[in-house]
Amino acid sequence: MKRLHPFILLSLLSAAFGAPPLLGRPLSAAAASAVKINIVTFIAENYDFKGPDRIPAGITTVRIVNQGDEPHHIQLVKLAKGKTAEDFRKALKETAVGMPIWAKNAGGPNGTSPGGQADATVTLEPGNYLLICVLPNQGGVPHAALGMIKPLTVAADSSPRPPEPKSDFTLTESDFAFESSKPVAAGKQTVRVVNNGSQPHEVVVVRLAPGASIKEFIAALVPDASGPPPGKLVGGITGIEKGSHGFFDANFTPGHYGLICFFPDAKGRAHFAQGMALEFDVR
Repeated sequence: MKRLHPFILLSLLSAAFGAPPLLGRPLSAAAASAVKINIVTFIAENYDFKGPDRIPAGITTVRIVNQGDEPHHIQLVKLAKGKTAEDFRKALKETAVGMPIWAKNAGGPNGTSPGGQADATVTLEPGNYLLICVLPNQGGVPHAALGMIKPLTVAADSSPRPPEPKSDFTLTESDFAFESSKPVAAGKQTVRVVNNGSQPHEVVVVRLAPGASIKEFIAALVPDASGPPPGKLVGGITGIEKGSHGFFDANFTPGHYGLICFFPDAKGRAHFAQGMALEFDVR
């Protein structure tokens, strides 16, 4: 039996992170519409993140620009008070599965291929965070183990809060399925993702190669696969906890696509193996 690729195994880096309250003072509808969502850009390289060390709390669009030679993503992790990046690294070495209970999953833009860009919008509470990438290199080593961990401080902010993004459709996550509120149209789309399941879920968006299936893409992720996966990562949103929601932007050019959740259940079985993978066409 083939062992799962680290991309799947390291999806165990998930934990509870409830949707935080909106920050800042309330505004009238007209005034709120004039306030813009903060956009924060991070450059992903091999194996490093470059970007700000401190950002204001609130509704934030986190952007990853992949200038590396491999796929990358951003998983935001909120640390308990007093914990550091070094504590996190040490805990991962000492823990067989999962991540420490004092580290909470907070979403972010999902995988993007070299030269690509992906955006995800989440609400960030004040505190200390980490940006990590757990996608593996060609040797199967997760990028976080190669140093792709960046500390980030999210500072309390009393500025007027902007409204959440206006979405083109809603993608609902459950145990274990994706359901779209309507067919996906060609062009740039803002997708609202709602986790109605009982555990964390993510959305990995893949533009599949002509004639390829999502099962073939997943099968190509095991270490002894004969070739590269038949598709290209084009974003999505990294794990969000049950009862929470977030947004991601994607440019859906005509073609065949797949959605995948690589997160495991409590017994370690990947969600996609329980049906949480979906194929669809964009015309």
